[in-house]
Amino acid sequence: MLLVKNRSKHSVFRILVVCFLLMFSIIPIASAAAPDPITNLQITSTYPVTLEWTNPTTDYDYIQVIKLNRTDLKEVYKKTLTKGSTVFADHSAMSSNKEYWYIFQAYKGGVSSNQVKKIYNN
Repeated sequence: MLLVKNRSKHSVFRILVVCFLLMFSIIPIASAAAPDPITNLQITSTYPVTLEWTNPTTDYDYIQVIKLNRTDLKEVYKKTLTKGSTVFADHSAMSSNKEYWYIFQAYKGGVSSNQVKKIYNN
């Protein structure tokens, strides 16, 4: 009986040692550097609302646009744009007397750039 008890203590000890080693010895995966944000964001048309910009100078995978109803702070939609896009036309419905916020972020390897925002008053 004593032999079984000692084995279980050793097993628990081994599990703890393995957990400790795994926690502190796994080599962290290098995270990708954040891409530069887009620049020169401008509204070039009001119906449909069309936005144009200059893409980041650093490499990126895609650009994400979030349209936010700024009046009541509700996300209207989120859209992912393919790499190389420089124009976005919003054909969605808009309520009168509301402000909308277009938020643009570039992504590389899951890491986002700083946000670039443009307000549209309807």
